[in-house]
Amino acid sequence: MNFLCSPATPGNQVEDGEETLAAQFRRLSSQLARAWAICGRSENLVPLRGDAQFYEEVRVWMGKFDAEERHASGEPVPEDVERLLAQLMAGSVVSSEVLDIYGAAGMPRPALSDLSPELVAGPQAAENPHLAIEALRQLVMAKTRTVTRHNIVRQLALSERLVEIMAKYTNQQRTSAEVIAALIEVAREVAAEADRGAHFTPPLTTDELAFYDAVAANESAVDLQGETVLATIARELVTIMRRDIKTDWTVRDDVKAKLRSSIKRLLVKYDYPPDRQPAAIKLVMEQMESMAPRLAA
Repeated sequence: MNFLCSPATPGNQVEDGEETLAAQFRRLSSQLARAWAICGRSENLVPLRGDAQFYEEVRVWMGKFDAEERHASGEPVPEDVERLLAQLMAGSVVSSEVLDIYGAAGMPRPALSDLSPELVAGPQAAENPHLAIEALRQLVMAKTRTVTRHNIVRQLALSERLVEIMAKYTNQQRTSAEVIAALIEVAREVAAEADRGAHFTPPLTTDELAFYDAVAANESAVDLQGETVLATIARELVTIMRRDIKTDWTVRDDVKAKLRSSIKRLLVKYDYPPDRQPAAIKLVMEQMESMAPRLAA
């Protein structure tokens, strides 16, 4: 699979409209899977069963990787990949074994809680660089979703960095070693995410930090008002949210209007740049909406 997916493999650099080597494999292996489903029980095909299972394993993992990359970049997942993932969920994959991507990459399963020199050296010395990169990307993405699940600003920022790193790798603008180093840098940032609130006095809670990131998304606001004032705004936004949000507020225009008014008065109170207020109010409202299901529960 490393050979099939690598941008450096002959056949993967094609003109617009032409089929890459990886796309050819997906198409042909899909045809093989359909043919095998029809006649795979024939005794005459017993010697080929191992080959058919191998091609299906590769097709399955290519489908998973493609779906992850498209989800990360906000692109739609092709119907054939959606069908393949649905089949996996139903347990209808030909092979009964689960491929360990870390084992296939020739590296131990890493943990972001232990970014030791050994962990950094593992992916860089992996037997299959492409799989090592994919393993790290999946690990960082999963951890990012966990630690930033209620912080849309940070989640978007970290996800965009991952997409940018992988895009440069796909376009051969970075080597495997450079991509691995960049992914580990993001991994360190994600691992430290839980402690960012401790930087403030008093420390910001997770919800307060999410609102801080929302009002600090504009650099000029940070320069003009400083972290301390923005942290105070964030704390008061949490108070407003807990006071005014109702169970069904996301579908009630009157409640939304009241929240927008409260947020605007708060920004004006602390001299938030007037020309930046509309964008800040929009982002704060989006942040509140992301928290709404948890608060309603």
